[in-house]
Amino acid sequence: MSKKIYFLTTLLSTFIVLAQKPKVWIYSDMSDKTIKGKDHGTANDPDDISGMAGYLLMANMFDTKGIVIASTHRSEHKTSGNQAEWANTFFGEAYKKDVVHLNKNIGGYPESINFIQSCIKETAEKYNSAKTYNSLKEYKTVEMLFKELDKSNDIINVLCWGSLTEPAILVNYCITKKREDILNKIRFIAHWTNSSLHQGTIEKPWKVANCNEDRSACEYIKTMALNGRVKYYECGAIGQHGIVTGSPKGIDYFDQFKKSNLGKIFAEGKFVFNSVDHSDAATYWVLLGDWGVNLNDITSNGTNLMEVEQKNEDQFKLFSKSIHNELLRRSDAAVSK
Repeated sequence: MSKKIYFLTTLLSTFIVLAQKPKVWIYSDMSDKTIKGKDHGTANDPDDISGMAGYLLMANMFDTKGIVIASTHRSEHKTSGNQAEWANTFFGEAYKKDVVHLNKNIGGYPESINFIQSCIKETAEKYNSAKTYNSLKEYKTVEMLFKELDKSNDIINVLCWGSLTEPAILVNYCITKKREDILNKIRFIAHWTNSSLHQGTIEKPWKVANCNEDRSACEYIKTMALNGRVKYYECGAIGQHGIVTGSPKGIDYFDQFKKSNLGKIFAEGKFVFNSVDHSDAATYWVLLGDWGVNLNDITSNGTNLMEVEQKNEDQFKLFSKSIHNELLRRSDAAVSK
């Protein structure tokens, strides 16, 4: 293949990717891991830190509409300080440094990524199944997503990395206000709010950390999905036991990431059992669809049959090394001249 044809092919491929970027909104329980707490010694499990760094390395593949952090119910967050300020410094500065070469070598990355602090961060409020949500005035980060959906002509993929309180409030509000048009533009993609294979059982698949966190929200939104009111793709534990379990092992491999700013955050966010835990990343890898598991492999009604979860887990294990090598390629591109 001549250099000219290669260039044109690459340019066309880039154009196609840019034209089809899925719109994404993220709800994460992520917070500064120096805040002391009971979850792995910190207020919230730091796996979302590695997951977010991976997302930022892949950010040219998505049209990011919002990232809400500290959407959680930890008492430590009543006085823990503004987590958006932390994230906009911690991730924001690393991203701004790396995006220069990422755009030179790969292209399509937004100049900056902004983070928003969750409206439930300080109150630790949980979804109330007995309540009708008539207003979003007290739930600013839910209202922000509602407004984004209201003006959008496309589906927005809401990635759920922890608590389902805010998504449940949104669904309740839309049903109360008879805004089915909004519900039709939402696609929830959740990590591990149900599993018969890991943590949960066949009898109690909901008995997993992310569902125990706010079970009323979990039960409500899954009932709405089962009734066809919303689309809810349940990944189960395929990120943890597929992508993470199947990953390359050893400090030598992951030290290679530390040459870039985002790569360093990825490698150090949560490094346990000789690899990086970024299990929530399953939600965006299934959205991309070319890495072993795609949305067609998962039902849209919130259910998660054991055999389906096992198949998807096995597929992610097969593709895990390719996924990590792609992240490493991008980390290297962030510092390559």
